[in-house]
Amino acid sequence: MLRRALLATLLASAITPVLSAKERILLHRIGPSQSTLFIANADGSGERPLMQNSGFDYNASFSADGKWIIFTSERDGSADIYRVHADGSGLERLTDDPAYDDQGVLSPDGKQLAFVSSRGTGSADIWVLDLQTKKVRNLTHAPGSFLPSWSPDGKWIAFSSDRNTPVRRLDAERFAQVHAVSIYVMRADGTGLRSPTSASKFAGSPKWSSDGKRVVFYEMEIKDTYYAMRPGFGIPIDSQIVSVDVATGARQEHTSGPGLKVSPQFLSESSIGYVMKAGSRMGLALYGWGSGCQRKDAQRVLVT
Repeated sequence: MLRRALLATLLASAITPVLSAKERILLHRIGPSQSTLFIANADGSGERPLMQNSGFDYNASFSADGKWIIFTSERDGSADIYRVHADGSGLERLTDDPAYDDQGVLSPDGKQLAFVSSRGTGSADIWVLDLQTKKVRNLTHAPGSFLPSWSPDGKWIAFSSDRNTPVRRLDAERFAQVHAVSIYVMRADGTGLRSPTSASKFAGSPKWSSDGKRVVFYEMEIKDTYYAMRPGFGIPIDSQIVSVDVATGARQEHTSGPGLKVSPQFLSESSIGYVMKAGSRMGLALYGWGSGCQRKDAQRVLVT
């Protein structure tokens, strides 16, 4: 009831003008949001909009051969996956479903699209679309699966998931709920599911090494996820970049010390790039829809 009353108040304030003594109008306006994709050279130069006509576009990724850019867009209503050439031509819609489709990545051979969708159950699962037959299939059948990443040979998919983790209260003073998130790997057909990471941390954004032997990700304390998404508290948040050997589970911590570090990726066998913010204010969606969007004041870091 309180929520309905608050919503009614907000709506009323948005459409009801307020007249001053001088007959000037003061009103709240809720306008459409905009999210535009840009492309630039590797050194950051030559920045330009990817397409002439932008919708609400986000979560872009390159195909393995660099010919396509895969992204999510709400330009036709619901969130669906699209692809376009790096020069902005050849725009093509890949999914068309009333559900929320996001975080699309092409397989290394360019024949399959792995993506996150709420279709069917209303919860996030990893799905795969065969681009030739247009058939889709659910690989995870477990709510709370995000950020798929193909192995270089196209035989495995790594992803984040909170499956089988209990939801816990942040502390005695707050009703906020937090939970562990682990990295999982499975075969491209959904079989062979296993987790090489600990269930006592929050782990996200997995990416494969070029030889397919290791998966890199960021890792943080579970309680810190609450403060990371609420920078107004001013509480410093730390996370670390970690990789695991998929076959043995052997861990290697690539960073230490303070700072929020996210979105890691192997740049070579001996270097990892990631995004870092040393202070407490960082506009990142750490997990779930819209993850990986960094503020301009974030720093790109190279670990060798």
